[in-house]
Amino acid sequence: MIGKKLYKNNADDMAQYTATAKWCNANNAHIEDKGEYYEVCENVVPEPTTEEKIAALDASYSAQKQELANEYTDALIHADTDAQELVQQEMTELDDWYDEEYRKIEGGE
Repeated sequence: MIGKKLYKNNADDMAQYTATAKWCNANNAHIEDKGEYYEVCENVVPEPTTEEKIAALDASYSAQKQELANEYTDALIHADTDAQELVQQEMTELDDWYDEEYRKIEGGE
């Protein structure tokens, strides 16, 4: 139904407007006013900007880093050296993940 035109001066087309609008609501589409007619168009979600992608990456990284810091502090308090080493490894992996994701964003992947 994408691309369907409902002409404003056509009573049969205008009689279909409500049913078409309901279809649009159920199928990720909308009706645009094109002047002499309405047209069914697909909803397009805009691609986030590079800045928005980096901000989301930074927020995720910070949250995961804080969680690891809490785990490391707990391991220190309990003198659990095995847990400390594990958290250190996870932090290294998190840093590597962040660097890779950042390069993807900057590279446009």
